[in-house]
Amino acid sequence: MVRKEVYLYGIAPCTAGLAFGYDTGSMSGILAMPQFLIYFNHPSNFLQGGITASILAGAFVGSLCTGAFLADRLGRRKTILLGSAIFTIGIAISTAANCVAALVAGRVINGLGNGCLTMTTTMYQSEIAPREIRGRIISIFQCCVNFGILVAFWIQYGTSHIQSEASWRTAMGLQMIATVTLHITMWFMPESPRWLVQKDRQEEALQVLARVHSGGDVNDPYVQAEMAEIVAKITFEKTHPPPSYFDLLLGTHKRRMWLGIGVQFWQSMTGINVIMYYAVFLFEQAGLGKTSSSLLANGLQGVVLNLFTYPNMYYMDTWGRRWPMVIGGIGMGIAMMVIGVLMKTTGNPVYDPLTQKTNFNFSTPAASHTVIAFVYIYVAVFAITWACVAWVYPPEIFSMSMRSRATSMTTATNWFVNFWFGLYIPTAMKEISWKLYMIFMSLCYLMSIVIFLFYPESAGKTLEEMDFLFTKGRSIWTFLDREATKIGALFERDLAHGEALTVFDEDGMILKAKTGNIVEGTDSAIEAEYVEVVAGTNQETTTSAPAKA
Repeated sequence: MVRKEVYLYGIAPCTAGLAFGYDTGSMSGILAMPQFLIYFNHPSNFLQGGITASILAGAFVGSLCTGAFLADRLGRRKTILLGSAIFTIGIAISTAANCVAALVAGRVINGLGNGCLTMTTTMYQSEIAPREIRGRIISIFQCCVNFGILVAFWIQYGTSHIQSEASWRTAMGLQMIATVTLHITMWFMPESPRWLVQKDRQEEALQVLARVHSGGDVNDPYVQAEMAEIVAKITFEKTHPPPSYFDLLLGTHKRRMWLGIGVQFWQSMTGINVIMYYAVFLFEQAGLGKTSSSLLANGLQGVVLNLFTYPNMYYMDTWGRRWPMVIGGIGMGIAMMVIGVLMKTTGNPVYDPLTQKTNFNFSTPAASHTVIAFVYIYVAVFAITWACVAWVYPPEIFSMSMRSRATSMTTATNWFVNFWFGLYIPTAMKEISWKLYMIFMSLCYLMSIVIFLFYPESAGKTLEEMDFLFTKGRSIWTFLDREATKIGALFERDLAHGEALTVFDEDGMILKAKTGNIVEGTDSAIEAEYVEVVAGTNQETTTSAPAKA
């Protein structure tokens, strides 16, 4: 039985997602405000893209540097504290900017903090949450991202009625509430127990697990079992040097590395961040001419995004990861196809000199309304399928020795792709208009095929089990491997009564045993049995074995 307190530790760091989402949502409205455009002397499409993309460039660097230099040295908690401080400084500079250079500089600093926070927060959540609700816990991060987008949409709509530069400065500055709250909160949060074990601080790790799972009872069987698995797995990993970036990308770990990179890449290729960053312009393209009308439609889109993300978050550990991604790609592809076809067949392109975008006058109000409806349908399908999984899946599939570096690269992929989208989409909305949606349609269909063929299911498995999804004998054609596509544990054991996997080796042999008090050095395994995993099959071969500590 999962204690309610576990959710507190999972939710507390999610104000990082709120800050991330607020920034994503705020720029879509700020770039459409006449007050902003006049103050900065009507920036060109490319310059608007540069202002938007500057935070993404910073986030790309921040993510990689965090994985390479900070997360494993400082720990997850102190890294989040540092990231929130950097993010806050960037917001202050952006809000006070009196020229484009200062605005871009502030947003680059924003990005450094944002890149640090997005990779570390989800990694922290994955390492502290139990397997039964890990997907739900990490998904709360995406719910907070979406809520941040929603809040930004409505704040923009409200401040757009201020007839001065305060309209956009207020919308930017309020983001600081989330980052300051995160910084204060993390002073009271525990460190990741898996990081503590990696640093040979087992007693502290046991205390954290007891605090999270049993109200402080270090002798609780579940706590002892999870501690045994963590210690055994990390002890095994320490017999091997941590993989280099080269080894992750091209060596023995390349399959899971490219799967992790792929899920972030494909989420970006759905086009959702284009919708979020430039939604106001999209609604203007769809026939809502006034800025205030587009901002209002944008706010309603934020409501749709939030409402449909909650079922995804709540049922993620029941639905799994694979099938929502497959179904979501198909659904989003259909929505993008309808939008593009209607723009082409019923829309008359008209150039707007103020926003420097191509809008459409539709032949009938019904066509315009249908385009707007399918934007909402697209957002709803994304929210209920893909919204959470790109942040849940990567930190799950990596082992402890590679998780920091590997997660930094998957997160950096998100920022890298969206940097180029943010930079060039304003130009694309002018130059190719309806064709842009047909491109995203094709990408959505393609991602469904790739996910179905190659991606194993991670739901319901402990982090210590994940290596067995990537043993040498398994086929990369995941859809042919029934064990790799099932939801649930690979090895049946009763953690609640102290049964744990306590020995790992390279031949797929593990020791499944009941544990005693492992930290104090007492005999920790009784009724032990070896379980041999036959890679790529659903078979286990068991033999009795002497108890091991």
